[in-house]
Amino acid sequence: MGRMKDRYGRDGSVPGRVLPMTDRLPRRELLRLLGLAPLGALAACGDDGGVAPLDLGPLPRDSSTLRDSFVRDGADGCLPTSSDALGPFFEAGAPNRSSVAAVDEPGDRLLFAGVLADEGCAPLAGMRIDLWQADVLGNYYDAGADFRLRGHLITGDDGSFAFDTIVPGNYETATGPRPAHLHVRVSEPGGVVRLVTQIYFTGDPNLGAADGCQPPTCFSNDSERILDLVPMGDLLMADTRLIV
Repeated sequence: MGRMKDRYGRDGSVPGRVLPMTDRLPRRELLRLLGLAPLGALAACGDDGGVAPLDLGPLPRDSSTLRDSFVRDGADGCLPTSSDALGPFFEAGAPNRSSVAAVDEPGDRLLFAGVLADEGCAPLAGMRIDLWQADVLGNYYDAGADFRLRGHLITGDDGSFAFDTIVPGNYETATGPRPAHLHVRVSEPGGVVRLVTQIYFTGDPNLGAADGCQPPTCFSNDSERILDLVPMGDLLMADTRLIV
């Protein structure tokens, strides 16, 4: 059994009460709401110790529609996503799965979805996106804990990706609180890392100047990486674009 790393990086057990898990929408209903059609397998399927794979199909977008939706302020192309701290809890070897939170993982269910594209606004297929995060109480788990709340997937032909997880919790550091965040790393098939960043959520009181991790290490004041949590039935959705 793997060790758990608490919000201070120490080994221990999860404190506090267990929050009830919300029921997820049927997968086909999720696809209908998101416009993810036709149905296809974006992530690997299989038995991941209780983690149910999420079947997703390509987004109906091409480079021209991506350009229309991604270009900001009259720029010639798509502005690259800004970097953020890797943090101390990245571990290599996370399994290929879009559902990184087990069905009984406490917390509000979250669908984190979007498109990966280059600075010319062309979708990037076959790229690896690693995701890791804290649990609802702000605790991280190492690889020995069945890669709990860790996983990676490969982008679809249209650059689409989607992770089925939970909304992470805030936690304290020696210099103050950190806002809730998802860690994201994008790499090429050959292993070259193209982006390391963090995704934040609208309304978190610990963003920006209140963040216990300040520049030049952390950058939680970037509005392009602060996402709305949109209710979708019994779960929340955060939709984004990543440009590398």
